[in-house]
Amino acid sequence: TGFITHSNGCVAGCAWKVFVKNGVPMREEQVSQYPQLPGIPDMNPRGCQKGAVYCSWSKQPDHLKWPLKRVGERGSRQWKRISWDEALTEIADKIIDTTLTRGPGNMAIAQRPFAVLSNKAYGRLAGLLGAMKPDVSSMTGDLYPGIQTVRMPARTVSTFDDWFTSDLILMWHKNPIVTRIPDAHFLMEARYNGARLVNISPDYNPSSVHSDLHIPVASGTDSHLAAALVNVLIAEKKYKVDYLKEQTDLPFLVHTKDGKFLRESDLKSGGNAEVFYVWDMKSGKAVPAPGSMGSKDKTLKLGDIDPALEGTFKAEGIEVSTVFERLKAEIAPFTPEATHPTTGIHPSVVRQLAGWIGDCKALRILDGYNNQKHFDGFQCGRLKILILTLIGHHGTTGSIDTTYEGWKLEGVSAIGGVKGKSGRSVSMVLAQWVWGEQYRRSKAYYDQEQLKAEIGFTVDDMESLRLESEAKGWMPNWQSIKDPVVYINAGINIFATSNGYQHLRDNFLKRCELLVNVDFRMNSGCMYSDIVLPAAENTEKLDIRETSVTRFVHAFGQPVKPMYERKTDWQIGVALAEKIQERAKARGVARVDDPEIKSSIDFDKIYDEFTMNGTVAKDEDALRFVMEKSKALGPGSYEELMKNGFVAVGPSAGKTGPVPKDKPYRPFTVNVTDKKPYGTLTGRLQFYVDHDWFLRFGAAVPKPQFGGGVLGPKKYPFVRNSPHTRWGVHSFARTSEWLLRHQRGEPDVRMNPKAMAAKGIKNGDQVRIFNSSGEFFAMAK
Repeated sequence: TGFITHSNGCVAGCAWKVFVKNGVPMREEQVSQYPQLPGIPDMNPRGCQKGAVYCSWSKQPDHLKWPLKRVGERGSRQWKRISWDEALTEIADKIIDTTLTRGPGNMAIAQRPFAVLSNKAYGRLAGLLGAMKPDVSSMTGDLYPGIQTVRMPARTVSTFDDWFTSDLILMWHKNPIVTRIPDAHFLMEARYNGARLVNISPDYNPSSVHSDLHIPVASGTDSHLAAALVNVLIAEKKYKVDYLKEQTDLPFLVHTKDGKFLRESDLKSGGNAEVFYVWDMKSGKAVPAPGSMGSKDKTLKLGDIDPALEGTFKAEGIEVSTVFERLKAEIAPFTPEATHPTTGIHPSVVRQLAGWIGDCKALRILDGYNNQKHFDGFQCGRLKILILTLIGHHGTTGSIDTTYEGWKLEGVSAIGGVKGKSGRSVSMVLAQWVWGEQYRRSKAYYDQEQLKAEIGFTVDDMESLRLESEAKGWMPNWQSIKDPVVYINAGINIFATSNGYQHLRDNFLKRCELLVNVDFRMNSGCMYSDIVLPAAENTEKLDIRETSVTRFVHAFGQPVKPMYERKTDWQIGVALAEKIQERAKARGVARVDDPEIKSSIDFDKIYDEFTMNGTVAKDEDALRFVMEKSKALGPGSYEELMKNGFVAVGPSAGKTGPVPKDKPYRPFTVNVTDKKPYGTLTGRLQFYVDHDWFLRFGAAVPKPQFGGGVLGPKKYPFVRNSPHTRWGVHSFARTSEWLLRHQRGEPDVRMNPKAMAAKGIKNGDQVRIFNSSGEFFAMAK
């Protein structure tokens, strides 16, 4: 037997014991030895049906066994088996050739495996090669830019056992009964403990069944519902004045003329533009707010200052008002009555929920990935955290739980890169815009006049903003000046995770001369690759998985060695680095300067650099390095991990405060207890952005920016929602024979019965779903 967890797109991370016979993994069993915290329900056991079927799924024929090379056209599914030496030699020579002929940076390595060594192997290699490193979270839309704008770390969340401490839980863009199976019991136990559960979702889903209130908001109008809740909380004064004065930028002063923050540079010659002001009610004048980016006082303590939340004042002849005044004015139109036609939610329901929020003691907002994938998700994210903040629960008794940021583990950072060789970070959103020619495609798809009327800008405006951001250095411009001539795709399907799958693929492939896919199973991304490399299965790797939704780091204990010709991701990185160094020496290639990033590519030393001169060439040595270099783990943690299948992190693992030993972790508590400034420009939870773009588009304060409805062409009248399935984690386990038996065995699309009847569609019929981005076929349900 041995321990494993699973390297899938689920954030849970669960400990499993694997039973092995004759070197073959036969079945898995949940580990049930997690320690219990006082007053918190037992965490044991953790897992779901996808983990339970993994051993059988990994034996199915779609899982890779040896390296493959394309012999037909891309996408033709014509392959020949090749050796690792052949594969690595071709890749190494192409990398060297591309760098010498096209210049450094005309290659990219995208990595997504949810295991530390698997992920960092490719990140480390990308840095040493000066390669572009596409941000995969932006590719999949798994960022939270609205929340990031308010508090900086967007995905720093409570451990999920902290859900039990809540008395009001809003499941908003999240269906935890389906997508958080290992931890959903904490919701049920919180309900037994007196908590109310509210599910806000267009569809009546399994989480709705267990809710006290289901709010069927119209698809894409969540920002209007959030604004209506904020409207009621402000109108009925259900906000914590002292908390807002200290923890937020709501008392900060803003020019009434142009909407810009009042800064020291406005009042003094040579003044600091990162020092901001509040109106002190005691002294009757504008005074600098402590704790901002430019303040010498790195604390949120107000001392003798009593900031005004409301009012209009004169600061040395300049008329100013507060951020809170602007927020009140701009949120005033979004009453429950006014938003009713947009959201479909009756005002009485909005007021009922606002009342629950205003009266609760510990609000929890479970904010899923889907929020930021639609247009108004940015503003909706800001509004959600504003709700939590108005009642003073952020960093105190409540939390907005997005996904996870990961723990602070210094060894992970150390293994992930080499000092001075960071490579080129690329926003995959912008890369898709350029490489996938999404600008051209978007212009053809959208009605520009409709866009201008409904959201305030057109596709041409978006392109001009992109060019401005690159020209001014706000965003990296590598996607505009480099091509992905060599692209190594490690554990992420670039095509299946992107908009306009077919169009992106065709335009991207025109720029890519060698596409390498590293995965443990054949998928649609592999189908269009030139070389496919077989990565080790979860049962075959030695690694760890760390997610901050539990206090535990979980083991990939390698109960079996890699079967067939599979290699662990770390060994793939080691082998490719070794082959690049070997080929470089044979060809007389040494250092190539990379002045664009003030670095160099040392082809003749790349294996030595990758392995730290051999000290981390083996998986166990690399994993020990990671754990022993991490203060929250340290010496002895590797042995404990191998013994139990998991190991708890220490206090220093928390990124926004220490991890307590006797209760669940809750983020941002130190900002309240220790008055530590946030990482924003104002040092506060920042709800006002006075950037020219935000002011231009009326987005300086959180409020709906889109009126709802459909922005696409009217010839496509249907709106598609895409909830996660119960029977897989993205593509993980979707082809499992066992799980296919529990469903229809093929993709299905759930349609409104009235729409089905109007189209003459019966249950079980095959239907075509299409627009100008592409098409797919599925069974109607």
